Amino acid sequence: MIDRRDMAEDRSIEAPASVERSGIVATIWRHRLLALAILTTVVLLSVVAAIVIPPRYLATGSVIVAEDDPATRTSDVWAQKQGDPADLESQIMIVRSSRLLKIALAQPGVYDEVIAECRNAGARCATLPADSQLLADTVAQHYAVAAVGRSRVLSISYNSALPATAMTLANALVTAYLDDQRSSQSNSREVAAKYLWQEIANLDTEIRDSLAKIEAFRQQNGLVQGSTAAISSEGLTNVSQQLAGAEQAKAQAQARLDAIKDTRNGQDASTMALENRTVADLRQQMATIGNQLAASNTVLGPRHPQRRMLEASMELLQKQLTGEIDRISANARKDYETTSSLVTALKAQTAKAKDNAADARSHEASIEGMVRDVEAKRQLYTQLYQRASELESERRSLNGGARLVSMAEMPTTPYFPKKMPMVAAGLALGLFLAGAGCVFWDRFRADLRPRGNSIRPFARTPREQVPEPVAVAAAPNPVVAAEKLPVIAALPASGLAEKPDETLLTMAWWSMLSAGFRQSVRQMAADLLETSGGRPLVFLPLGNGSRNAPFACLLAGQALVKGGLRVLMIECAPSSLEFAAAFELPADHPTLGDVLAGKIEPAACVSRTQTPGLDVIPGRLEDIERFATAKRQALTAMMDWAGQYDFVLLSGPALFDSRSNHVLAMLAAQLHIRAVVCADSGGETDKELDEASAVLAELGLLSVGALLLPSIGPDRRSADVPARLQRRSA
Repeated sequence: MIDRRDMAEDRSIEAPASVERSGIVATIWRHRLLALAILTTVVLLSVVAAIVIPPRYLATGSVIVAEDDPATRTSDVWAQKQGDPADLESQIMIVRSSRLLKIALAQPGVYDEVIAECRNAGARCATLPADSQLLADTVAQHYAVAAVGRSRVLSISYNSALPATAMTLANALVTAYLDDQRSSQSNSREVAAKYLWQEIANLDTEIRDSLAKIEAFRQQNGLVQGSTAAISSEGLTNVSQQLAGAEQAKAQAQARLDAIKDTRNGQDASTMALENRTVADLRQQMATIGNQLAASNTVLGPRHPQRRMLEASMELLQKQLTGEIDRISANARKDYETTSSLVTALKAQTAKAKDNAADARSHEASIEGMVRDVEAKRQLYTQLYQRASELESERRSLNGGARLVSMAEMPTTPYFPKKMPMVAAGLALGLFLAGAGCVFWDRFRADLRPRGNSIRPFARTPREQVPEPVAVAAAPNPVVAAEKLPVIAALPASGLAEKPDETLLTMAWWSMLSAGFRQSVRQMAADLLETSGGRPLVFLPLGNGSRNAPFACLLAGQALVKGGLRVLMIECAPSSLEFAAAFELPADHPTLGDVLAGKIEPAACVSRTQTPGLDVIPGRLEDIERFATAKRQALTAMMDWAGQYDFVLLSGPALFDSRSNHVLAMLAAQLHIRAVVCADSGGETDKELDEASAVLAELGLLSVGALLLPSIGPDRRSADVPARLQRRSA
C-alpha cells in the first residue's frame, strides 16, 4: 500500500479504502482526534446544561375565535376594507397588547404571583407597581400566543419557574381576553341601542308636532273627515244624489203633465198619466150607462124618459170626469213646479258643494307633503324600534366573539430543559461542529503551508530526495536518473470497473458524481499544474491497451478548464482511438500525424469540444510510424502554435512498448516535455513504477510523478517484468 502524507498532522498513515470515497469523511478521519474532542466537549456541555439550567414550567390555555353569525356579520367587501374581526393574526395582536396585559395583571392574585416569580428570579421587577409598563413588558416576555394548526383555536401559554405562577398568569390572560371580547361587543351594542332610542324619541316628538299642525290646519279650513271621506266630499256626493232624484221626479211630472194635455186634446195617452181610482170608477160607470143607451136604441125612442135619464146620467158622469181630470192636471202641474224648484235649489247646492270640495282638495294638497312625511317617519319609527329591541336582546344574551376551550392546568413536568432532547441536540450540534472544525482546520493548515519550494503532501516520502533538472532549468522538481517515482494522486474506483466498455467521456461523467472522486481530481490537477513548470505534460500508460492515460488526461483537462485555463489535449501515437470515440469525431478527421507530415496546418486538426476552453487533436494508430519520418521543425512549429493555450496535455504511447522509444525520445529532446506515468492501483505497483523510472531515465524523459488509477482496460499484470523487458529490447 502506498504511504500518504497527512496534511494536518504531518505524519504517514494508511488510509482505509472507505475514506478515499468521500472528501468530508477523509478530512474527519485525518483529524479524528480533533473531531472526537469537539464532539465530547459539546455533548458534555449539553449534559451539564440539562442538569444545571433551572427548570421552567409551561401552562397553556386555549380559546376558539368563532365566526360571526351570517345574519349579523358584515359583507365580504366591508371585511376587506375594515379587516376580518375573526382573523387570527389580529386576535393574536389583541391578546399580546399591553392593554390586555394590564387588565390581566389587575385581576385578583395575579400581581402577587408575578412578584413571587420576580423574587424567585432575583429580578428588579419585584418592586414595581401593578400598573407599571415595565412590569407589563417583563411579563409579556414569558407569554406565547399562537394559532393551533389551521384551526381557529388560539393557545395562550405562560412559562415560569413556578408552576402555580404559570397556571395563574395563563388563566388570567385567557379570562381577560374573553371578558374583553364580551364587553367590547356588548358595549358596541349598548351604544348602538342608546343611539337608536334617542332617534326614536326624536321621531316621536317630530311626529306629534306634525300631527298637531295638520289637525290645526284642518280645523281652520274645515277639513273634517267623514266616515269614508272628507265632509265636503261626502256632502257633494249627497247633494249630487238628491239632484239626480229631483231631476228624475221633474222629468216624471213633465211627462205626466204632457200626457194629461194629450188626453184633453182627445189624443191617446198613457193610462199611467190618469191613473186614479175616481177616474176609473167614473169611466166604468160611463161605460155601463153607454151600454144601456146602446141597448135602448132599439127598444126606446129618442125621447123616452128612461133614455133621457140615461143620457142625463151620462152627462153628469162626463162632467165629473172632466172635473177630476182638471184636478189631476192641476196636481201634476203643481208637482212639476215643485220638482223644478227643487232641481233649481239642488243645482245651487251642488255648485256650492263643488266649490267647497275643490277648496278642501286644494287645502288637502297643501298639507299632503306633511302627511307623507308623517307616514315616512312612522315607518322609520317602527323599524328603529324593532332594531333597538333586537340590540337590547342581543346585548343581554351575548357570549362574545371568542369561546373558552380549556383553562390552563397546573404543570407537573418542566418543558425546558428536557434532558434527552437536549443531549440529542448536543450530539447533533457536536457532530456538526466536529465536521466544521475539521474542515476549517484542514483549510487553515493548508493556507499556512508555503506553496514555493516545500514538499507537496502526496509527492514523496521523507526518505526521497528531490533531484535537480539536468536538461531544462525552468523545470521545478523534475525526477531524473532512476529515482523512484513519487505518487501524485491515487484516484478511487468510483464505479469505473463496472463500465469498462463506455467511452472515456461517459466514464468521466459517472465518476465525477462521487464527491471523493471530484476532490481527488481537483487535487491532482492542482499538483500537476504546480509541478509542470509551464511545460506540456504527456500521460504515459505502462502497456498497450490500457485506457488509464487518456482517461487521466481527460480528467486533468476538464479540471484545469474549470479553473479558468484554456487547455489543448493531443492524442500522440495512441494504441487505441480514445479521443475520437469520446468526442464522436469522424473517421477522416485530421490528426497530429497529418500535421507532422506537413499535409495541413495545426489549426485545421483542432476540434472544439462542448466544454468551453477545451480543444482536442485526435490521433491514429499509424501515427507512431509517422514519428519516424516526421520533421523536427514540424513538431516544433506545432508546439509553437499551441503556445496560445494555457496548458497542453498529451496522451502518449505505452511506456513499455519498444516502438514508442523514438516518439518519447523526440518529445524529450525537442519539447523538454514532462511525463506522467499512469499505473494501475494494486498488485505489483512498486515494481512497475521502479521499472518505469528506469525506462524514463534511459530515454532522458523528465517525470513529475505517477498517477494510480483503477484498471479500466485489459488486465496485463500477469505478464512478468523480464518478459516486458525482453519485448522492449527486441
